[in-house]
Amino acid sequence: MRLKKNLVLRKVAGEYIVVPIGKLSKISPMMQVTASTAWLWEQMKDSDFTEDSLVELVLGHFSGVDEPRARADIQGFLNLLDGNYMLDNGRPEPMLGSVEVQVPNGFKDKLGGEQGT
Repeated sequence: MRLKKNLVLRKVAGEYIVVPIGKLSKISPMMQVTASTAWLWEQMKDSDFTEDSLVELVLGHFSGVDEPRARADIQGFLNLLDGNYMLDNGRPEPMLGSVEVQVPNGFKDKLGGEQGT
């Protein structure tokens, strides 16, 4: 899996913020992350990764973190990213836009509106 291309990490007023741009900004929120997560983001941003590869990176970079804790934290982070459509993992994005609904004549009076609206 990969991070979607329309995501940028910025440091604003001392805080790290993930900012979706373009169409992605309509379905994904801005997200504040910790400095540790910002480091991980930098490792993820231009390459494919797996949960296992991220666990290895964290264990190799941070001291005092054991494998179960690293794995639980990474699973939570990946679930958060996936839930906000920030991962390029084959999950379809929600459809955006508007639709026109034709209301059958028999329902016009029940809705209290004009036909065809």
